[in-house]
Amino acid sequence: MQQLKMRLKDSMSIFWQSHKVYKKLQKHLDKQPVGFPATLSGVELRLLRDAFTLKEAELALELDYKFQSADQIFEKVKDRGITEADLQAMLDNMEKHGAMFVKIVDGQKQYSLHPYAVGIFEMKLPTMNANYYMDFRKYMYQSLGMAFLTTARTQMRVIPVEKSVTPDLNIATYDEVRELVLQNDGHIALADCVCRKGRDSIGRPCKETDRREVCIGFGDFADMYTRNNFGRSITKEETFEILAQNEKEGLVLMPSNSQESYFVCSCCKCCCACLEGVSLLARPADFVSNNYHAVLDAEKCVGCGKCGRICKMDAIKMKQDGKKTKAIKIDLKRCIGCGVCVASCKPGALTLAKKEKQIVPPRDMDTLYEEIMEKKKGTIGRTLHLGRKIVGL
Repeated sequence: MQQLKMRLKDSMSIFWQSHKVYKKLQKHLDKQPVGFPATLSGVELRLLRDAFTLKEAELALELDYKFQSADQIFEKVKDRGITEADLQAMLDNMEKHGAMFVKIVDGQKQYSLHPYAVGIFEMKLPTMNANYYMDFRKYMYQSLGMAFLTTARTQMRVIPVEKSVTPDLNIATYDEVRELVLQNDGHIALADCVCRKGRDSIGRPCKETDRREVCIGFGDFADMYTRNNFGRSITKEETFEILAQNEKEGLVLMPSNSQESYFVCSCCKCCCACLEGVSLLARPADFVSNNYHAVLDAEKCVGCGKCGRICKMDAIKMKQDGKKTKAIKIDLKRCIGCGVCVASCKPGALTLAKKEKQIVPPRDMDTLYEEIMEKKKGTIGRTLHLGRKIVGL
């Protein structure tokens, strides 16, 4: 009996020690730009245990959103009895399963902590399963969604699909998907959509496309994808073909919110947690960074109803006119300027126009995170910010 008590005591000690480490990591991640808030259910700790071994979690406490070399990290942990070889093996393993972001500068790897989204969740691609996906969904709606939607700058933005862009728009290069591809020729990778793979795992496949290879990485993202077999390298010609098919299927283009783009997701409301979340709000346009909105010429509408069906935000008000379903109005509080409706409108009743106030994205991801960090709000601030947006203030 005494031995059993000792074993139980030892087991409980191990459990609480590991729990404390993951709790510390949750708090540490929550101090990063995007945040990783706690929940009453503790689901966020399950997600961390899946992403980090206990030793990796302890190491992650020494990292943040700013990049460091292996030598800089070693200076912080060398007193723990960790050799440089041990450290490098841990860093390599963390990169391999997507627990951190890695870029190569002058031939040397540099390391930083991913946000949970966009970051750790997306790198779950090779091992996504139903249990993990449902934990992610639970966490998104319990806590992460607020942190994701209330940053000073959104992590992602919406740009128009190519077919909706006309020369008179005088579109900026960072808003033109063709230019994003051309700027990254030679450093482009294609990966499965992690959101659609998650939906597949629970038997709820995407309603808008049967394809899964639709997400495109550029530069450092592309290199990390291919280096760790998250995706495969593709040419700019292949990229244009994929984007054309994505456009044909009515998918929304969402790149990273920086002039130097790192990825372009092709999203739908049924799978993308970001689009799904904002579509449930009264004013989606307030939560999505974009520079355009749709314009309707009702006299040209032939009543096919396609635009109303394809709009992800229900921004096009429709009216039954006999056997036809005609567009009568664009709700600018809901329109996110994706151009999907414009590309689908053969009669030309829909066009894109620039918003009066244009948003210039930060130069790169480092600048984006610095800006988010500088204006980071606490829980009360995030709640008030979300509340004001919801009621339209």
